[in-house]
Amino acid sequence: MLWASQGITARHGRLYLRTSPSAGGLYPIETYLVVNRVDGLDPGLYHLNIRDFTLEPLAQGDFSATLEQACLGQKFMADSAVSFCWSAVLRRNMAKYGHRGMRYIFMDAAHICQNLLLAVENLDLASCPVAAFFDDELNSMFALSGEEESIVYTAAVGVSK
Repeated sequence: MLWASQGITARHGRLYLRTSPSAGGLYPIETYLVVNRVDGLDPGLYHLNIRDFTLEPLAQGDFSATLEQACLGQKFMADSAVSFCWSAVLRRNMAKYGHRGMRYIFMDAAHICQNLLLAVENLDLASCPVAAFFDDELNSMFALSGEEESIVYTAAVGVSK
């Protein structure tokens, strides 16, 4: 699922191309995970290091209730095996495109989520994208400023019923 959504497919000079497109090859989207029940991973918060393609542990523990509350009480977020949370490093796009860069940021996040949904379907799992959340609460979970970097989209993944 991580590779399908953000995997590196090629290198062109200093640019690492990925499985999803990005306006101007700027890749402003970062991937964070809230892990609840994933074989081989302790429950907690993680960040995807793209260059090394590794998960960096940020905090260990059960964050399911915090995630549910931050996502307007949507219980399936707490029940998910893993939730993907995508942030935007705003300056990566805004420096080149100005205010138009916001449009490209949201398109990039949508491309990444679509790739995740395709991978989830292939694994016979279930997923639900979520844009209904309290920005400050989700940003706090991952120690993001909300100004330089902010969560823009999420998706819960779990076993289909």
